[in-house]
Amino acid sequence: MAIVTNLEELMKEKGYTLVELAKEVGISTVNLSNIKNGNISAIRFSTLDEICKVLECEPGDILKYKEINKKKVIPLFLDYSGTTDLLLKGGAENVKKFFDSIIAMQSKSNYEIQITMITGSSFESAKSKYKLLNVLAENYGLPNLFDGVVAEYCGFIIRKDKSSRLLTLDTRILEKRAEIEDIAEQYGGKISPEVTSIYNISFHEISRTRLAEVSEQIEKIIDCQDIETVTYYDAYGKECDVKPKKHSKSEVVYMLTKKLKEKYDIPFVIIGGDSQDEDLKMYTINKQRMKEEMGLKTVFIAPTNIGEIANNDEDIIIGNWENSDGIAQCIETLSKRIKVREDGGIEL
Repeated sequence: MAIVTNLEELMKEKGYTLVELAKEVGISTVNLSNIKNGNISAIRFSTLDEICKVLECEPGDILKYKEINKKKVIPLFLDYSGTTDLLLKGGAENVKKFFDSIIAMQSKSNYEIQITMITGSSFESAKSKYKLLNVLAENYGLPNLFDGVVAEYCGFIIRKDKSSRLLTLDTRILEKRAEIEDIAEQYGGKISPEVTSIYNISFHEISRTRLAEVSEQIEKIIDCQDIETVTYYDAYGKECDVKPKKHSKSEVVYMLTKKLKEKYDIPFVIIGGDSQDEDLKMYTINKQRMKEEMGLKTVFIAPTNIGEIANNDEDIIIGNWENSDGIAQCIETLSKRIKVREDGGIEL
């Protein structure tokens, strides 16, 4: 969608040159040329008013709304922890069938699948695994498959070239920055310079017990019922995140879908995960509001443990997720449901 100007046609119709109209309106020919060619992001009402007076027209004769063909994209939001481990386990051979299922759906639908990983994991861990996923996808000829990963505990979206804030920094956490920094230093922790907030504190060497102590002390200092600390401890990172409880996977999916809808032609949204708690909520909480507010159908792909509580929901597709083949199985089942319309659009 775009606002375009019809000024050049109006000038020809009224017999005005650029220099003549600029003189009567009272602006420079350079400024008027920019308006005529659409090289502006805004226009003063007073300038628009003068142009309308001289050309004897309405603002709607000058400014027109034009529908621009959007890129066709199907967003796929995948839970990060369990799902990522399935995709990374065994390297390229393990994800081959998954990538093949993505390519097949893209070919059938003529839409590009764009994966965003949604994680409760900490910042450094999310960044490390995301980098590995990108390498696998690029080696398989899918360089744009993974759009980013959201470390929702620390409120940031991580992309190939940068990390940017997605969720607002809570001022109550900022107010306790000095005390939190003191605790982190005592245990050899470092506030992530990339996140540039105190949402994320990483440690080079620390035991699980001492990391739990850090978490407990920070929570005691902040003393807020709706702010918590979350620890993450594995080969990819030893971290502590200071997290407002409003930071949830379901909210992240909703926020990102809303942004994507403004930018792309989106037929439906896919959500995937293996947790009966957080990942199922990503789907159930968003299903109705995405339909009502954005006109989007939502589909959930999941393993058998989700199917046990799915209540015969036809939009929940179940696969055997013992390895990444199970995720591919869900994508293949979903692909069979796609109907391509005569106008090039798709529906389920």
